[in-house]
Amino acid sequence: MAEYVLIFFGLLIVLVGLYSLYTRLSRKKPLEDSELYVAALRDLLDDKKETAFSKLRQVVASDSSNVDAYLRLGQILRDYNKPEQALQVHKDLATRGGLTDVEKAAILAQLYYDYIAMDNVDTAEAALKELITLRTENQWALARLLEVQKKAGKWDDAYDTAVKILKIDSNKSKKPLAVFKFHLGEELLGKREYHKARLFFKEALGLDPGFVPAYLAVGDSYASEDRTEDAVNFWKKLIDAVPEEGGLAIERLKKALFELGRFGEIADVCQNILKHSPSNSEAKLTLAEFHEKKGDMEAAEELLGQLVDDNPNDVKSILGLVSILAARGETRKIQDLLRTLEKKTDSARRAGRDTGTQATVGGV
Repeated sequence: MAEYVLIFFGLLIVLVGLYSLYTRLSRKKPLEDSELYVAALRDLLDDKKETAFSKLRQVVASDSSNVDAYLRLGQILRDYNKPEQALQVHKDLATRGGLTDVEKAAILAQLYYDYIAMDNVDTAEAALKELITLRTENQWALARLLEVQKKAGKWDDAYDTAVKILKIDSNKSKKPLAVFKFHLGEELLGKREYHKARLFFKEALGLDPGFVPAYLAVGDSYASEDRTEDAVNFWKKLIDAVPEEGGLAIERLKKALFELGRFGEIADVCQNILKHSPSNSEAKLTLAEFHEKKGDMEAAEELLGQLVDDNPNDVKSILGLVSILAARGETRKIQDLLRTLEKKTDSARRAGRDTGTQATVGGV
């Protein structure tokens, strides 16, 4: 009997020892995985991607539930120009059950990057849209979605996405939305659907009354339909709304007013621009040309002289001024002008060299 008792206690001691060993090992393993994972993250921070990759592979081999480790493995593969392999890692991860919404969103973000790296824009867009269904106010995803839609020319969708971004930002200004309506109009203008195009251009102006391209485009659409008078009126609206940008409409107005037999009105147009934007070179040059054609050489010379003073490299203004002086036989003035321009050019060149030298010394 005593013998059986001894055997029982002996077995009991062995079992207790085995259980203690098992407990120690089972507790130690996750600790080792955790340390390895942290070491891998440190390697990533130190840009040691190859050693990080090796450690992360060991981590997932022993702990397949570490979603972040899989995500980082895929990211490293993509960084090494292996987007197909990265995609496979992330797609396999996405099919798992029991993922949290946060994990799903992180996987979809990596899938977006994989698809972009493979130039698969449509699927990248789909991944972002799925991510947004999980986290409707994810600004990162919305901003990327807007980029994708703009690149694909999906202006209607881009407009809706931009509205959501402005709402999240609590931005009450609708000016950033004008560009999307403008692009929708451009598409229709290219198809010669002029009336429909104008509706979008005018919507753009409703969102941003200072959106210059829309004014020009409305006028262009009228001109394409031989509605020159309407075109002129709309280009003039640009000058009234944004006079400092009025120079962009001058060439259009010159041609249109000439066709209408009302070229004399171009002087009033230029004066209107210069009243609000005195240094507008396009308006000054056009006004100088107008005075020259009328025979008012003094007024033309004064305007061209101002242009040359403001910009000594403006070849068109210099040639116009020299032409007027030559027609009057004022050789002395031409020589003085050329000497002045040469001095200004040399002075600017020296200033440039001095700036470059200072930058070099500062850099040293």
